[in-house]
Amino acid sequence: MKTLPKYRPQTAKIVPWEEIEKHYIYLISHGLKLESILALVQFIRTNQLDKRLFAYTSMAKLIITIYNPAEWNRESLHIQFNPHSKKWHFEYFPRPYDHTEAERYYPEEEGINKFCKYIELLKW
Repeated sequence: MKTLPKYRPQTAKIVPWEEIEKHYIYLISHGLKLESILALVQFIRTNQLDKRLFAYTSMAKLIITIYNPAEWNRESLHIQFNPHSKKWHFEYFPRPYDHTEAERYYPEEEGINKFCKYIELLKW
């Protein structure tokens, strides 16, 4: 019988939502077309979702979870916006080392609405 290596979680530092908003403002000020993802961050902050959701960024990607500290790919929603195709890319990872449970692409105008659907579906 093969023994599995002991699981050691990889954590990521949660970033305050205000800092995440500043991060996207900075990227936009340097020419990246990320106004849509900035609008999503502002929606989260103005609708009090920032009180129960935690996040961090990886370049232009926004990673949202219900855990603090965050664990890589454990109940996390990865969100990106592609300014060239004008599409959102949503990926949900239920557990570390598992493949994406859900991966979807949406038009720019559906981003915030689809985000709300994910939050409702995940019961976050």
